[in-house]
Amino acid sequence: MEYYDYIVIGAGASGLSFAALMEKKGFKVAVLEAHTLPGGCSSYFDREGFTFDAGATTLSGMAKGRPLNNLIKELDLQLELVSIDPGIISIIGDQKISHHKNTNQWIAELSEKFPGIDHQSLWEKLKKIERRGWNLSTIFKNIPMRSARSLLPFFSLKLPGAVLAIPKFFTSVKSELEKYNIKDQNYLDMINELLFITAQSQMETTPLLMGAMGLCYPEDTFYAMGGMKAFSDALAAKCSHLFFKEQVKKIEALKKGKEGFSITTITGKVFHGKKLISTIPIWNHAEMFEDQKARDFFSAKKIHDPKDCWSAFMIYLTIPINTSRVGLYFQIHCPENQVIPNCSTKSFFVSLSHPEDKSRSIKGRQVVTISTHTKPAEWIGLDKEQYKLKKIETENYILRILKQKFQLGEEDLQNKLTGTPKTFIKYTKRSFGLVGGIPHSLNRNPMELIFAKSPYKNFYMLGDTQFPGQGIAAVVMGSMNLVDYLAE
Repeated sequence: MEYYDYIVIGAGASGLSFAALMEKKGFKVAVLEAHTLPGGCSSYFDREGFTFDAGATTLSGMAKGRPLNNLIKELDLQLELVSIDPGIISIIGDQKISHHKNTNQWIAELSEKFPGIDHQSLWEKLKKIERRGWNLSTIFKNIPMRSARSLLPFFSLKLPGAVLAIPKFFTSVKSELEKYNIKDQNYLDMINELLFITAQSQMETTPLLMGAMGLCYPEDTFYAMGGMKAFSDALAAKCSHLFFKEQVKKIEALKKGKEGFSITTITGKVFHGKKLISTIPIWNHAEMFEDQKARDFFSAKKIHDPKDCWSAFMIYLTIPINTSRVGLYFQIHCPENQVIPNCSTKSFFVSLSHPEDKSRSIKGRQVVTISTHTKPAEWIGLDKEQYKLKKIETENYILRILKQKFQLGEEDLQNKLTGTPKTFIKYTKRSFGLVGGIPHSLNRNPMELIFAKSPYKNFYMLGDTQFPGQGIAAVVMGSMNLVDYLAE
């Protein structure tokens, strides 16, 4: 039996950042990962000499004082980072709308493409809300609350300014847009599809606070040379006790967690930890416990319904390097506002390797990751022939649009692979193949965000199904906040 101060389940961005930071503080930390590679949903894989990002992941939260910036400095991660401008390009019909980092450039772009709208007032308002949102997250680092001392930040001198952001949590993005009397459907579609990327929700239900932070994220977008492999490997290198192919099979809380936890993996190894940190989705936990109390906790109706959450349809391929093409990240809208077959959105996200990335853009080709949202029910339970036909139908639809927008021929598309919720189940072991966490929605009970619940003492949960939720910046922030709480 191996003994550790902390055992972390999952070697995604959340688990690796927590483990690396706690190890730096002198604790002995074990990270148990079911897969053979680090990164979780933001992992990578090699095929035919090319390295693909497993998900449509970007690095944001890089501005001074924000999570990834803080993490990289704290751990001295050796990464070659390139600022990407524009952070995202929305392609709607014949229009390309470039979301520049500079707010004035972005407003000028919008004014040219969508005249007659007060973009200046709208986006200055969104930027102000975004800044307050980040400010709120730094003041209330102990949300979700885990003890009485979590109340201390409420007495901060910075509280009055931070409180101004709170009402924006209870109103929708749509309610704000209605003040500007926007009638252009392409503009509204652009907002909706951007929200689907960042909040997995649309303007009617996305809280304005989360929506503003998501809509402004292209102004803080970076690319790591080497892709997500470089980022994940740099984090993993900071973890001395990282165990692959060790999927957790059983969790035993000793004296209800007061004496730690005994963890048995699928290989039969047993690990003992004083404290347990789980970064895997909430729905994965029930089957790991023999204790009925824990099973009831994770099976209760209060746990968010996975049917409301999303998985992804993925296409991986390579295309010829085009150094004249501007941008690395694109959101391509379907013609005539069509919904992608077997999926649930009207656009797809395209991520390219940097043309000067010598480890990924090789053999005269760039690596491409394409993703869009889908529901697991579309793919799970099909026979082999049905599954194959649906994959071909969805792939052909997306690639037909990609070829048109990027002016590519069929011969330009090589090294093609596809992924569905079944793929994420196989490699990440996530329940139902759900990725990206729980949608930000006004329909969600705010109490889920404010209070951290756990069936045991010394058992903490992180990751994209816990507050603050989605994206690398958010899960890293959650991990850093827990490190500060436990290390006090």
